[in-house]
Amino acid sequence: MALGRALGNAGLALGSTLVAAGLLWGAGEALLRAQYGGLPTSPAGMRIYDEGRGWALRPGRYAHFDVKAARRVDLTINELGLRNAPLALEPAPGVKRITLLGDSFIFGAPVDERSTISAKLQGLAGDAYEILNVGVPGYGTGQQYLLHEELRGRGYQLGRKLVIAFFTNDLQDNAGLSYSTLARNPMQPVFSVDAAGRLRHTPPPRPRASRGDGDGPEGLLERSLFAQFVRYQAEVLLVSYPRLFDAARALGVVPALPRTPGIVAGWYGPQWEGLWALSESVLEAVVRNVRATGEPPEIFIAFIPSPFQVSESFMRTVAAGAREDARYAAMLADPDRPQRVLQALAQRLDVPFIDLTPAMREASKTSMVYFPREGHFNELGCAIAAQAIFDRVIQTAR
Repeated sequence: MALGRALGNAGLALGSTLVAAGLLWGAGEALLRAQYGGLPTSPAGMRIYDEGRGWALRPGRYAHFDVKAARRVDLTINELGLRNAPLALEPAPGVKRITLLGDSFIFGAPVDERSTISAKLQGLAGDAYEILNVGVPGYGTGQQYLLHEELRGRGYQLGRKLVIAFFTNDLQDNAGLSYSTLARNPMQPVFSVDAAGRLRHTPPPRPRASRGDGDGPEGLLERSLFAQFVRYQAEVLLVSYPRLFDAARALGVVPALPRTPGIVAGWYGPQWEGLWALSESVLEAVVRNVRATGEPPEIFIAFIPSPFQVSESFMRTVAAGAREDARYAAMLADPDRPQRVLQALAQRLDVPFIDLTPAMREASKTSMVYFPREGHFNELGCAIAAQAIFDRVIQTAR
């Protein structure tokens, strides 16, 4: 009799808990749907096919709910396909232009317009400078150069200083490979340098489907805005408190990585030297070609580190993977391989090198500089990057 009452009470408590959780879930989902439900989860229609670069950005205004960063993102793309204010052919009298050339980190995914690296750098530089955001998500060095030359060919003056931002995934982008599997990415051009040192590329065919690594159809949790919001908040907590992260992993409640990180797959597998040799030759050709133009700008190379090189919690995830995968172990043994070989190339080319890693690591001791799981710089990360570029590109020139 007593056992029956105990089981009944336990069942009632469990049922009440499930009902309360369901009501909380429903209320949370309804609230988020009311605020963001009319938004797509990606900037639909923003990317269009380009027969040379693979894709370009369609001019217009876009708004979407980024589920990985749990926030609304508003984007404005100008007439040139840039996340930049409308651009005149040349700067105003007395104003110096500086071009930031890069991928989604320079573009500013998923921060607002005022928080991008270029906007933060503009605030530091003042009205005497005009900072151009020439960043397109997913672009490697070769695609960035094609865009740069297209703008020059249309008569746009891009300034006396050019900052080429290099992220670890550019290793795969320049070779036309997917980040995780290193399979051929049909949306990406494949670059090469011929025997005469000329930069060549094989344009991609017109796509039949959107670009991606093929994660498969979304499940219920992926479609739920409330689940994504709760997950984001949990990941913020785990990233902020590494001991809590370790405890959660020990209990098996920290999810495994959905795919091999691009830095691990590209830089620490047996093929990394061949991939780097290709990117090295592409960077060298880009620098040589830019210097061969009339009144060439001063060129800088800025290295953008992966969160797996900076954040303690991300690095602990790499450590966990090292038990079963030699690539993870190789990264643990030499985490700064990408910036080391890139800096050696910059020195050989006599190009000033800006390594954002030290500043990011220092800040990450007390704050987050990347969005958890989403992986790009947050507002603080963008501000730190802008300060490092300002110190080297503008401040030292004054």
